[in-house]
Amino acid sequence: MDDIISRLNQDFSAHNISFNNFGSDFIDNSTYIEVYPSEFDNLIAINNNPNAINIYLVNSAVGFIGKAAKVLSQSIVITKEYSDSGIISHEMGHCLNLLHTHSTQFGVENADNCTYAGDQICDTPPDSGLLNSSNPINPYYVDQNCNYTKGDGYNPDTENIMSYTSPNCLNHFTDGQAIRMRDAILNTSFLQSTVNCSCSVTALLGKETICSSETTTYSISCGNATFIKSSNLQTISTTSNSIIVKPINTSINRVAFVKTTIGGTTYQKDIWIGKPKFDVKFTPDVNYVYLELEGINSDIHKQNITYIEWETLSTTGNANMGTAINSFDNLAHGNSTNWIINSRIKVVNACDTTFVYKDIAPPVPLPCDDYYKIYKTNEKEYSTFKIINPCLRTSNDNPKKEKVKDHNIVKAVLYDIYGNIVKTYKSNSLNIKNLKIGVYIFKVQIEDKIITQTILVN
Repeated sequence: MDDIISRLNQDFSAHNISFNNFGSDFIDNSTYIEVYPSEFDNLIAINNNPNAINIYLVNSAVGFIGKAAKVLSQSIVITKEYSDSGIISHEMGHCLNLLHTHSTQFGVENADNCTYAGDQICDTPPDSGLLNSSNPINPYYVDQNCNYTKGDGYNPDTENIMSYTSPNCLNHFTDGQAIRMRDAILNTSFLQSTVNCSCSVTALLGKETICSSETTTYSISCGNATFIKSSNLQTISTTSNSIIVKPINTSINRVAFVKTTIGGTTYQKDIWIGKPKFDVKFTPDVNYVYLELEGINSDIHKQNITYIEWETLSTTGNANMGTAINSFDNLAHGNSTNWIINSRIKVVNACDTTFVYKDIAPPVPLPCDDYYKIYKTNEKEYSTFKIINPCLRTSNDNPKKEKVKDHNIVKAVLYDIYGNIVKTYKSNSLNIKNLKIGVYIFKVQIEDKIITQTILVN
């Protein structure tokens, strides 16, 4: 059983969810050595502890290798062979309100309906199903390296624990899935009984995102407390261990909090009210513009965002913006200093979707200022140099320059052409070893200057 707990904590701990071994016992009944689907309900009724999520370990099963009683439940049956694999985390995900990434129960998912169709989570890409039951050798549409092999136009996350990928590929949950699970733990009455009161860290239980007209309960799992809330929340009622609050009006989009003090220690639940509220910060450099989401009167990372999409609507001057998904930053560029990108940025949280429309253009060039440029220093390495007094140089091919010192590099990142981060660097030795053939973009920050450069790896 300890191996199972260890595997669960390996997969869930990154999302502030952890598990404890509450004990075990033995069911002395040969009927359940091999479990049939018709025996499932009878099995999970035996020795079922209402204060735990019960895991029934069996030698074998017919028609399944692991199964949760249902989405939102307290019982799992799993075979010994797969108990120390991602299958146990998959079934635990069902107990904590996660659907399959290929679910069509609420409709077929696409980029525009991800909040209510598919698995209802926007940072899990649409998935047409990874199980290939007609192939007895490899019953999954993934190869040994977890690459997608179905070739149907979808681009699913083949390592998501809630997919039907190969068990050796079940490696992670997304942030959106984690938010949904934590909401289930904090707001489902029968899961409240599974919260361990002996944990060393006390927590305020309740949603991290509440919508502008929503009434929500925040509570502690054990003991008595009094509560304090931020001024943008109104108190509906209180008890010795809970408070029910509601936003003071329906137009709020900002941070809020509820807190309590227990044993001299203050615990606070940070809350975001309403849909996302953000703008886009531009940092231009020659014919590049670095783009970054920032919250309006708030930290963008406290808005509990579950999905981000950068979309190019139209362009002039052969401009391009990365098609970044679920990235808080992006890069736009053109082949000259005369281009425009009309863009739309879509940001989603549990309440709603916000669209922001932006025209992106490069700055007017200042050719005679000192500036920085990235040069290739050997076959597999680049470095950033300061071009000194460029208007006085005698040759554009051999300007006077000096290499920027490592401690002056604030941030150095290599992106692919789609705006995805490929590498980050801590020094001014920008190594490109082991990269696939293609076009990449360096972005280096020196003090308040951003330098960008496109390279071709061949």
